[in-house]
Amino acid sequence: MKYSTRIFNYIDEIPELVWESLSEANNVYFTKPYLKAFEVHNAHRIQFFYLVVYNGNEPISIAIIQVLEFDFVAADFTSNANAFMQRASFCLGNLIKRNYVKIMICGSAFLSGEHGIYIKPNEEKKLVLEQLIKGMQAIINANRYLEKWVDIILLKDFITKSLPIANNLKKHHYSPVQVDPNMVLTLNPEWKEFDDYLSSFKSKFRVKAKKAYKTSCNLVAKDFTSEDVKYYKKELNRLYYNVKDKSSFNPETLNIATYVSLKEVLKDDFVLRGYFLEDTLVGFMSGVVSQNSLDAHYVGIDYDLNKKHAIYSRMLYDYVKIGIERKLGFINFGRTAGEIKSTLGAVPEELTCYVRHKKSVANFLFKPFIRKIKPSVFEQRFPFKKEI
Repeated sequence: MKYSTRIFNYIDEIPELVWESLSEANNVYFTKPYLKAFEVHNAHRIQFFYLVVYNGNEPISIAIIQVLEFDFVAADFTSNANAFMQRASFCLGNLIKRNYVKIMICGSAFLSGEHGIYIKPNEEKKLVLEQLIKGMQAIINANRYLEKWVDIILLKDFITKSLPIANNLKKHHYSPVQVDPNMVLTLNPEWKEFDDYLSSFKSKFRVKAKKAYKTSCNLVAKDFTSEDVKYYKKELNRLYYNVKDKSSFNPETLNIATYVSLKEVLKDDFVLRGYFLEDTLVGFMSGVVSQNSLDAHYVGIDYDLNKKHAIYSRMLYDYVKIGIERKLGFINFGRTAGEIKSTLGAVPEELTCYVRHKKSVANFLFKPFIRKIKPSVFEQRFPFKKEI
């Protein structure tokens, strides 16, 4: 086996042979149209790179690399009661003598989950991962700006069964960090419609769900087209920022125009639903259908109206309803609001990131802070009469 790695700066540079070779995965997150939507609309803030590993002449792996800037002075850690992140950022600022960090991410700044690296089946994953690490360093070494300014290298969101392979990153002085889990609901094949799902609940959780629908009865839901996204772009942006500004750690801002392209290329596999009170857009939810899962993306909420009209609760139940209607196997709700999502039957799927400072001495000083990062704690609810 002779492995080699090629670096591509733009999605259009990648040969069609690569996409043909990877198409057997049937994974939308490693397709050209999906990745191009993010590159086209977000390149003003993010540098995108793509690493392709070859076994001889055959493409066997692709990794998505994003370089972005995180300003930890602008981040409001205090209001999110994240005292550790506040202290760690202060110490990191003293270490690098500035108020922001440049982060190279293997994965997506816009999505939680294992969507950064694809390796074809039956390949030596440890060896491929070695090639990807060398490729990321090669990107930094080949760019004088990145060589000077990149501080942190992060490989994100490995699920538990991937850890025996991913733990080899420790040899390269990466520290594992367990982050907030994805909340995942397994859809029972016996649920042919939404009422079947509700019938599987214990009484108090079924009452809670019905109350949410009753409270939200004045909301009118509309599945958006790409033209709708263009028309309501300003309102979508405002609602998106309402939620983003409450997030304890959200390093990058999505250009909402990305959703225009996603709707055009993914069609029904990109879910975007707006919620109206009379003629006013007061919320939206989005998600991607890939393989057998509906993966929640961003939501937007008018918090002044949220409690009175149960906007967020309605969205969460609608994700489930859509998944059942489309006969999918899972709803991936993402990281946030774990306790609320557990009332819908979602359970945590542990995720681990691997992180290091670019420079060895700084990395040695950085490690003690990394070890103190822990996932958020919440009370897991168990709504089903008989747990799945």
